[in-house]
Amino acid sequence: MPRKQKRALSGHTLFIGLPHTSFTLAFYIPTSGIKFIVKKRLPKNTLPALAVGLFMVLLVLRPSYFLDSASRGLLLFATSVLPAVFPFFFCSSLLTALGGANALSRLGAKPVRALFNSPPVGAYVLTLSMLSGYPIGAATTADLYLRGAIDSDDAKRICAFTSTSGPIFILGTVGSAVFGSPVCGAVILAAHYAAAVTTGIVFRGRRKPSPPRILPPPADHDGILAGCISSAALSMLAVGGYIVISNMLVDALSLAGLGKLLSSIPSREAAECLNALIAGAVEMTRGSMAAADIPDQALAVALAAAIVSFGGLSVLLQSHVFLSRCGVRFSSLLARKAVQCAAAFIYAYTLSQIIFTNL
Repeated sequence: MPRKQKRALSGHTLFIGLPHTSFTLAFYIPTSGIKFIVKKRLPKNTLPALAVGLFMVLLVLRPSYFLDSASRGLLLFATSVLPAVFPFFFCSSLLTALGGANALSRLGAKPVRALFNSPPVGAYVLTLSMLSGYPIGAATTADLYLRGAIDSDDAKRICAFTSTSGPIFILGTVGSAVFGSPVCGAVILAAHYAAAVTTGIVFRGRRKPSPPRILPPPADHDGILAGCISSAALSMLAVGGYIVISNMLVDALSLAGLGKLLSSIPSREAAECLNALIAGAVEMTRGSMAAADIPDQALAVALAAAIVSFGGLSVLLQSHVFLSRCGVRFSSLLARKAVQCAAAFIYAYTLSQIIFTNL
């Protein structure tokens, strides 16, 4: 006797979210009538709120541990970042206020337009970023936007190829101090800058850039110096805050047992790679130090280049403080840094295979 076949129900389902609640009404409309279904959904920010709550619980449970962590973050900021970055913040702001962007923009107008579909002022931002490092490119882009030199679309294109670290950090800190090899630093630097160019080409867009705009000369010469000092000081406070929080987040991961979890991985090299990637995803200096412990030199250098190019959560948040003023969303910035990270890894690994196998 043949089994009865189930009839497929045909109809439409309409989902309506109830405002200011965590419920969604689903109206299923079959041929036989209407059925009402109530589905429970989590609010949008539930997971971030839980993560912040867990972090606060850890702060309460281990106050001395995190006090020491915050102190080390402040020490890193005060002794390394502040002396190295503050002069560049001040000088870049002063140079922009004095009209220096106009002269440098004319020199590099054709290359940035051909490669990145960027207005000429993109050459000025790229020069400052490559000389000064994070987050000068983002800060200068925001400064130009607020002065009316570029629009929001221009800012999105410019930030794709001007988010770079400086040669002092890569050659001095990562190359010489962390890896103990100037050659490693040179490979990372070359891959890092090549990846920035690649990212700018990928996100060049099709819309024509806005026409060049000449920045007007400053009206109040007496207030320029005070304004630039104030702007640089406030910017450094934001940078310092993110450095401290990022350092505490890395220590929180260690306290949560990340080290024990990684030690359970059979492959030592895989565990060290994961450790470097996780640390680098939060703070690039600690991630670079972890990458230097990987036995395979080509892989270690490639991972360090990827970590420096990504910048970590600390650099991303620092940059977004400025770029959010230009209408650049965090997801847009994250996509650009992810492409730059992947490109840097490929370039650095290829260069390392060529150079280190012949040494």
